[in-house]
Amino acid sequence: MLNFVGIACFIVAVVFIILLFLSGNDNVRIWYQNYLNYLMSAEYKVEHANDKFSIFLILIFLFAFKAVFPIYLYPVSALCAVTSAVFPPYLSMPINYLGLAMLYSIKYYWGVKLGASGTRMILQKNATIRYLIEKDGQGNPWILVLLRVIPGVPINTVSQLYGSMRFPYLRYLLLSLAGYTPLLVFYTIIGHNVFNPLSVPFLLPLVLLFILLGVSAIATGKIIQIQSKRRKINAGSQ
Repeated sequence: MLNFVGIACFIVAVVFIILLFLSGNDNVRIWYQNYLNYLMSAEYKVEHANDKFSIFLILIFLFAFKAVFPIYLYPVSALCAVTSAVFPPYLSMPINYLGLAMLYSIKYYWGVKLGASGTRMILQKNATIRYLIEKDGQGNPWILVLLRVIPGVPINTVSQLYGSMRFPYLRYLLLSLAGYTPLLVFYTIIGHNVFNPLSVPFLLPLVLLFILLGVSAIATGKIIQIQSKRRKINAGSQ
C-alpha cells in the first residue's frame, strides 16, 4: 500500500513538471494572463482584508475542530496553505505551528484519558508495524517523526496512540512539529504563491513536495519489509 502511495505521489510530481514546462508556452501565457488578472484582484482583496484577526481565530478553530471531529472535508495541508495565502510567512508559520500544536495536543490527551480504543486494533493486524511504533509499549520517537511526513497516515490516530502509551508530552509535541516542518515549509511557499499558480515558485515546491511524500512512503514500506523479514528469521532461529 505504501509503495502504491509513493508511486502515485511520483506520478503527480510528473504532472506538475509537465505543467511547469507548459507554463512557458506562448499560447498558455496569453490565456494565463487573462486568468491572472482575476487572481490579482482576489489577491488584493485578501491582502487588504480589514479583519485578519477574525480570520486568525477561524483558522485556529478549524485546527481544533479537526482534532475533535476528524472530518475529511478539509485536510491539514489546506489549512496551512490558506494561512500562508492570507498572512505573510513570518506570521503564517507561527500561526500554523500554533494550530498544529493544538491539533496534536487535543488528540494526544484524548489518548491519555481514553486510551487508544480502536487505534490499537489496527496495529494488531500487523505485528511488525506494532513493534516499530510501540517499541515495547513506550513509543518509537523516530517512527513518530516519520509518520508525520507519510501521506495518508491519520494525524489523530497517531496522536491518540502515542498519548495512550504515555509518551512524554513535550518530546512528543516537538518531534511531531519537527516531522511536519518540511511539509509546512512547502505549504507556506505554495500558499504564498497561490495567486500565481503557473509560476515556478508555485509549481516547483509542488513537484518537490510530492517527491518527498513519495520517497517517505516508499522508504517506510521498505523499513517495514526489512523489519518483517528480520523478525521472521529471528523467530525461525529460536
